[in-house]
Amino acid sequence: MATNINDIDMGATVWMIASTALVFLMIPGLGYFYGGMVRSKNALSLVFLCMMALAVVTVQWVIWGYSLALSETATNPFIGNLKHWLFLDVEYTPHPNAPKVPGVVYAVYQCMFAALTPGLAIGGAAERIRVMPTIVYIFIWSTLVYDPIAYWVWAPNGWLYKMGVMDFAGGCAVETASGFSALAFYFVLGKRKGFGEEKWQPHNYLNILLGCSFLYFGWFGFNAGAASLESGRAGIAFMTTNLAAASAGITWVALAYRVEHKFSSFHFCSGAVAGMVCVTPAASFVNTWAALPMGFLAGICCYYMIEANLRLGIDDCIDVLAVHGIGGLLGVFLTGVFANKHVIELDGIESAGGLINGNGRQLYVQLAALAASAAWSFVVSFVLLKAMNYIPMFRFRVDSDAEDHGVDFAELGEAGYSFMQDIIQMHTDKNSLHCCLTPSYDDSASIQHPHKEMPMIKEPVSLGNITVASDISPTTTKNNTHVKSIRSYPL
Repeated sequence: MATNINDIDMGATVWMIASTALVFLMIPGLGYFYGGMVRSKNALSLVFLCMMALAVVTVQWVIWGYSLALSETATNPFIGNLKHWLFLDVEYTPHPNAPKVPGVVYAVYQCMFAALTPGLAIGGAAERIRVMPTIVYIFIWSTLVYDPIAYWVWAPNGWLYKMGVMDFAGGCAVETASGFSALAFYFVLGKRKGFGEEKWQPHNYLNILLGCSFLYFGWFGFNAGAASLESGRAGIAFMTTNLAAASAGITWVALAYRVEHKFSSFHFCSGAVAGMVCVTPAASFVNTWAALPMGFLAGICCYYMIEANLRLGIDDCIDVLAVHGIGGLLGVFLTGVFANKHVIELDGIESAGGLINGNGRQLYVQLAALAASAAWSFVVSFVLLKAMNYIPMFRFRVDSDAEDHGVDFAELGEAGYSFMQDIIQMHTDKNSLHCCLTPSYDDSASIQHPHKEMPMIKEPVSLGNITVASDISPTTTKNNTHVKSIRSYPL
């Protein structure tokens, strides 16, 4: 499509800039969402890695990522050229994918997508991954996995683009790629220590809700940012995003309530994210009502994928495969079912639509896209992880002691939470029982000096109707009462 600077619309430009800021908010939101789901000793490292992904990918995007992923002049069907390396000639002339905004605005908007995606993928290695190799991995992974898939789907000469694939905002390059790359992490790094032996719960539900809120808010820019304002398709994308999240969130809560007989904020957040993942490739291709069954099906499929992972013994720590991988696959396929030519043609684009318009061929195109994206992201990620793991300085998994004490202390020398000694007095019969429920450590130790003794949090142990904290060895109270612990684990 030929572009002309005279076609640039200020309203569309402002909307895309605002949407760029919205997508940016998803990155720390993802960190808080992930951080709340893991144990407190690993929370800070996940937020840090999400923000580092933004920094690393921004540099990579300017050097060659944008040109490889979205070059409008490359002639081969698999990868772009280096015409725009170092952002050369990325200025005012619009990109064919966004003919009404300056090219540099579209490039920065797409940069946020590229930065978010590796942050999603590394969630599959949470609680056991080293920071330095991960930073290097993000740069290489973006070049070898994200950029090629983005080119296939969105670049004017990409092979899937020419086949007529429908993927509005990242079902292939973002969701499917991150989910199956997370699966590759599992096969290379293995399970966390204690997986299947101990039952772990999210350590901070408020952070999960906060992160989900940022993701929910930012997803409006993620899905609606590139849609046309004047034709109304941006409004359609906005509403389908909201409706799919609501439908999936309610479905997930209902499924969990059937088993647990309690409502859960965590389950709602997981469902809402699954719904938005599923509707992402379809956001501006379908009627608003289609988001309702899409969200419903996403809630069911992703929920039961988590159950399947547990039965198979797959340590999908933060449900990246279940929510983003399976949700992305489902969304790409359902786009082929619900895409409506009348919605697409609001922008004057000719389309045969999807299955609801009698175009069954579209399903085969969508299947080819999701199969290629899943296979490429898993295989390349697996090979890259294996290759880097052979180099001692780039081995990914932290050692056993570091995993016990937590990635935050081991890799950052910092803690997500600062504790003060809280002494809780408990009274039973006529005696007072004193115990400390916060980390206890040598006076010389400090979270600012991680080479010194690491703090250990004590697991509460029941003594009649009293709960106390205990070490792994017997604890002696003032009254020489011995309390036997079950176990202790690091903060």
